[in-house]
Amino acid sequence: MIHFFRKIRQSLLSEGRTTKYFKYAVGEIILVVIGILIALSINNWNSNRITSNKKTEYLLRISDELKGQIKELKLYNDDLTTQIKDNKHVLKILDSQNPDSIPTLKKILGNTSTFWTLRLSFPVTDEFKNQNLQSQIKSDSLKLAFKYLEIYRNSIDAQNDYAITQYTNTIEPFFVKKVNYSEIAIDYFKDGLIQGGPKTDYNTLIKSMELWNITTFKLETLNTGEKIINDLITFFEKIISLIEKEINNP
Repeated sequence: MIHFFRKIRQSLLSEGRTTKYFKYAVGEIILVVIGILIALSINNWNSNRITSNKKTEYLLRISDELKGQIKELKLYNDDLTTQIKDNKHVLKILDSQNPDSIPTLKKILGNTSTFWTLRLSFPVTDEFKNQNLQSQIKSDSLKLAFKYLEIYRNSIDAQNDYAITQYTNTIEPFFVKKVNYSEIAIDYFKDGLIQGGPKTDYNTLIKSMELWNITTFKLETLNTGEKIINDLITFFEKIISLIEKEINNP
């Protein structure tokens, strides 16, 4: 093809048709430019298609990741519900100061002295963000949701850190000094412990202001955690819905 165009140019020059030569040369340049633009357009289209497919693949994986986290959150929330119930029951017993309730107190006090952590990880979501694929999202609502996800993740970490500090500095030291832990440990831990040792003075314990406040503060922390978990589950479900809309409306 190049040889063909060269012969035409040589023929025009040899015939002295300079004006037509220049017109032809300009036309040839225009054709080359158009060809380059078409090639670039095809390349950009192909690149965008690959990026779009990659974005969709990641969004599907993120959706699965969030669904898995929702299951974990619901299981954790079940534990919170049990702890909240037992902590409220402990407070009612302490409020009544009824010695007849001591056997029940021994059965449920373990949840006041126990702490469960919750750490969420989002490896697929983090990969998605690190590759700046968020910029390919069309939905402003979904873009905003990913920003809020960071806030929720930080709130969970902050809640965990607070609960750990509360347990380490307040709850555990009290039980170490005032209670024979092997007597009140929850079943999950109790099977591996050895029963015996000094007896707990439960008659004094049910009148303890310190235990009352420890249980009250623990209940406050549990209530806050439950609210965060429920909000997070609702939020994750919203993100999954937005992801489905993004995928179905390319």
